[in-house]
Amino acid sequence: MEQRHQEYIDYYKARLKKYEGNPLYPNAYASEKALYDAIAGAADLADFKTRLEAGNLANKNANALVKDQETARLKHYREINEPIRAHEPERILAVIDSFTQVMDMIAATNEIRQQVSLEVSVDGFVDQFYSDFLVLENLEVERKADVPSFWKEEIEENIQEIIADGRELYNDTTLPRAREWKSDWKLDHELVWEDRHRRVIPVKDETIRRRIAEHKAYLGL
Repeated sequence: MEQRHQEYIDYYKARLKKYEGNPLYPNAYASEKALYDAIAGAADLADFKTRLEAGNLANKNANALVKDQETARLKHYREINEPIRAHEPERILAVIDSFTQVMDMIAATNEIRQQVSLEVSVDGFVDQFYSDFLVLENLEVERKADVPSFWKEEIEENIQEIIADGRELYNDTTLPRAREWKSDWKLDHELVWEDRHRRVIPVKDETIRRRIAEHKAYLGL
């Protein structure tokens, strides 16, 4: 056996060991084993090349690794209830077995990742609600302030100015820019209750319900 042939055997054996016994990589392990068996059983490197091409082993190997990675990611996203982010591994897994060329697989999966990245960004627009908590709290303080009567008119003017500025920002900036991403976008406060958004708002449900009503009034929705 040529020295280079033995070196290839050692190389593919090392690759095989990388995934051996790891429950996250069953497909990658099976693919690496197919590669190892091909090189270990080949008469020479020319024979290995023939086996590699006949079984399309290199392309299958790339697909197998992606399949294992996306399966693990899908499991994780489902466990933490992230349905939007789960779209990426779901869509990739739906098509991964159809690719016979690595570059086609890379192009298609990159396109899926870009699409879902957009969906995640649009879904995150609802975070404006929590970002506006400070202004809602300031409005609450202004309205409940125990001040002399001659200051009340000034306070009311200040309240109306805050509201006017907020609505102008939402209608003239936030809304049109959001619709550059999704043409029919509108702020959906019901999304606040989804786990992925609710878990980052560290207040009680009753406070959120009150703030949602206040936020809608603040933006004129």
